[in-house]
Amino acid sequence: MYKLLKKLAGVSLFYSLANSIEALSPFFLAILLTRFLTTEDYGIWVLFLSLVGFLRPVVNLTIQDALKMKFYEMDEAKLAAFIVSALYISIAAALLLSIGAVAFGSEISRLISFPASWLTAIVIATYFTVTYNFILAFNQFAERRGHFIALHGVQSLCGFTVIALLVLQGWNWQGVVVGKIAGLVLACLLGLFWVSKELKLSLALPQRAQLLEMIKFGLIYLPTGFGLVAVPLTDRLIISHLLGFSENGLYGVAALFGAALFVGINGFLHAWMPWMFRQVGESKAAYRKEVSVVSISFVLLLPVAGIVFYTVSVVLAPWLIGETFARSFGLIPWAIAGTVAMGYFYHNQAFLHCRKAILPMSISSLTCIVMNAYFSYYGAIYYGVAGVVAATIVAFMVSAVISGIYIVYHYNVFGSLFSLTRRSA
Repeated sequence: MYKLLKKLAGVSLFYSLANSIEALSPFFLAILLTRFLTTEDYGIWVLFLSLVGFLRPVVNLTIQDALKMKFYEMDEAKLAAFIVSALYISIAAALLLSIGAVAFGSEISRLISFPASWLTAIVIATYFTVTYNFILAFNQFAERRGHFIALHGVQSLCGFTVIALLVLQGWNWQGVVVGKIAGLVLACLLGLFWVSKELKLSLALPQRAQLLEMIKFGLIYLPTGFGLVAVPLTDRLIISHLLGFSENGLYGVAALFGAALFVGINGFLHAWMPWMFRQVGESKAAYRKEVSVVSISFVLLLPVAGIVFYTVSVVLAPWLIGETFARSFGLIPWAIAGTVAMGYFYHNQAFLHCRKAILPMSISSLTCIVMNAYFSYYGAIYYGVAGVVAATIVAFMVSAVISGIYIVYHYNVFGSLFSLTRRSA
């Protein structure tokens, strides 16, 4: 057991470090942007990121999760066909969204409070973001760790360099958007080159049956895909409409510190999920025991990690963040608490993911989205930004409980405990 925990801890540390390359980029950007952008401009940039995140499940129908579910069931030929099909689906969805952005630009702009002339940039950034994350998912499960960390480095370094050059030239939030897209494009080209070289991808049109099967999966799974991205977008849209872009900018800065904690959570999930997908299907009691020990360790250590991150943020925040954004410091503990709640929710979702329990995952995620929207609206009216973040904490915790109930059913937890008790007797 000790060797297993040591191995998973090592792999988790690797993925945390790899993800931290990309996650630290917003902090370095914050040093620059909070000194050269107004709170309103920073609020627009934060809204742009949320809109890109929201469109991600629409563009690729969360097919990267289907890749994770079926990765160990496919040989190289089937894997190559799956990847090509996913790329065609993403291209088609992005084209449809671009047409909609051009045709209904004015109406959409008023609805989301974002400049109409830059709506297509959201779609472009979304397409390259989903392609980039799909390639990362392949490298994660194929255990190409060198490629995984290299893609993070290329995307972050290139994006930061272009952003810095453009912002210093006075491009404001528009320069940040262009730089972000530039980093994604370069990383996608490099990643596709590596995948194509390894699997010998063919650009021939995939079979219709496979496309329809993948689209059907994506539509059923869509609420789950929206779970991670709809919540922050809802928060930011509510804050922008009710409280203004300036408050949205403050929210975005505080959220950076929660995102730093999520790097560690994500590192654990990246290490844990491929191992669990191999092990949890086994009937041997030892595997169940190992999974349980790792899971309980995560549950107990997560709030400790939250306290550590908050302590560090108290020291670093005044140095990292420009004076104009000093009011965001009081929101940092709320943002970290929200990330802890989100960590519990995605820990439970990982178990359901392994069982391919798509419907329960979608129900749990949809509950989270609806609850967050309702409570965040009234939280913003009565308590401002802090009320919005508090609503998010409640939504994630309630949804974690719901997904936990589904885990009890799908893994026959009480039945397993009963069997263990009988064997002990």
